[in-house]
Amino acid sequence: MAWKDGNTYLKAGKSWKSSDGVTYPSNWMIWSDTHKTDVVGLTWEDDPTPLGAFDNFYYYGWNSDGDALRPRPLANLKVDKVNEAKLISADYLSSTDWYVVRKTEKNTAIPSEITAFRDAVRANYITLKTAIGNASDIAGLQAIYTTTAGASTDAKEIDATSSSIVSTSANTITSNGHGFVNDEQVYYSVGVNSDDEDAAVIGGLVNNTTYYVIATATNTFKLSESHSNCGDEAVVSLTGVSSDGDAQTFTSQGKPSAGQTWPNPDMIKYDGV
Repeated sequence: MAWKDGNTYLKAGKSWKSSDGVTYPSNWMIWSDTHKTDVVGLTWEDDPTPLGAFDNFYYYGWNSDGDALRPRPLANLKVDKVNEAKLISADYLSSTDWYVVRKTEKNTAIPSEITAFRDAVRANYITLKTAIGNASDIAGLQAIYTTTAGASTDAKEIDATSSSIVSTSANTITSNGHGFVNDEQVYYSVGVNSDDEDAAVIGGLVNNTTYYVIATATNTFKLSESHSNCGDEAVVSLTGVSSDGDAQTFTSQGKPSAGQTWPNPDMIKYDGV
């Protein structure tokens, strides 16, 4: 923000000479705004409207007109994203590399859950690398790292004590018109029982844990501990109803894209990682 005399910006505490040769004192800022504009002929200029924020990984910045972003070369961005995916893969695998070393040196079998986890990391990497390669523009590349809103954002409450709601034979949860879609993430919460304590979990599930929805139907869905991108998407086996959880919930966390579907080593299926 600044006062101007014609095209000249004025500084507070500095005298200046106008275009018609009049010298004005350094204390000109004490004048009222009306005196500055109506008597001296100064004009006030606001700061330019701030340009929108942008991700400097994808863009150099705004063009000189401030109406469009200057994109970085898509090919270079793809190379960077593939390299990033390689580093993430290596980081996930590093915690279990010692099993492979032990197998090589001592011929000790690698536990099946460790092999499953390592295979899932590689499968997710391949899927992500393919998605990066298929991106036709920057918007498409950015979308790979974006979680889209789920079909239903409100919590779906179920009576987990009911065997007609929690089917241990079909491994399904019934919630009429739930709206979930395959590969959508849902957060499972047991709620509280009549004693105001955490209710018992549905057998096979863990409280306060995020699962992936699979095998959806209009009124039922199943759960998996991993995304289909990991290549080992399997239905969680439900082993029993809750003994006292008649108000348990599944809340959508959105549907992640390929850049967000790395396997979670804390899941039961990967126990031991």
